[in-house]
Amino acid sequence: MARSADHGERRKRILEATIELYLNSAQPVSSDSLLKSRKIDLSSASVRNVFSELEELGLLTHPHTSAGRIPTDEGYRFYLNVLMEKKRLKKNEADFIDKIYELKVRELDDLLFETSKLMSDFTHYASIVYLDNDDKTYFQGMRYILEHPEFKDIQRAHEVLEALETRAELLDLVKQSFSDRTCVYVGKESHCSQMEYCSVVVSKYSSINKKDGRLALIGPKRMAYDKVIPLMDYIAQAMQEKMEKY
Repeated sequence: MARSADHGERRKRILEATIELYLNSAQPVSSDSLLKSRKIDLSSASVRNVFSELEELGLLTHPHTSAGRIPTDEGYRFYLNVLMEKKRLKKNEADFIDKIYELKVRELDDLLFETSKLMSDFTHYASIVYLDNDDKTYFQGMRYILEHPEFKDIQRAHEVLEALETRAELLDLVKQSFSDRTCVYVGKESHCSQMEYCSVVVSKYSSINKKDGRLALIGPKRMAYDKVIPLMDYIAQAMQEKMEKY
């Protein structure tokens, strides 16, 4: 039993390392590159064996043009649910957000616009701010989609931008109910064919005066989830507090 448990932990460590390296590099991860960047007491052959096991489990795959591995949607989901350690928002980042609200927000429309702009500029992903009761929606940062290497493929970029422009299917996703403050839809989990290569991170806010809504970020699946989720949590809480003034 102990040996089986050790092997399970080894698989988790290698999966976590592979995903985090891919998040940083956007390049498929080989056994050699993993061993160079992480202190893992295994041979290259042993790492390749674990890669094969993780592929059989559906957590990793490899592009046909490369011997390296990349996460599947299921791999990202396992990372989000089991492996990821969520970071806290840095104090200087929180202070910056607070200052933007203090200096630039005077009316409800200011709040919605500045929040959508802040989210996009902070992350370089596309953003949505939706206010349910007044049915207001602000989109920002579509241009940032083209910065990411995943969308150098013209067809792939076109599909994402089309979804952002037509909006209806994406807004239906953003409005779905979920239990936590923030929810992540990875790739095919969105059930939106144009979002197959994207993740959508959605946070909800509500206020005592019944002004409720959603915030969303749209970017590549290769997203810094450990930083994005606490950022979204913080902005949603700030929105909730600010919304009570309007």
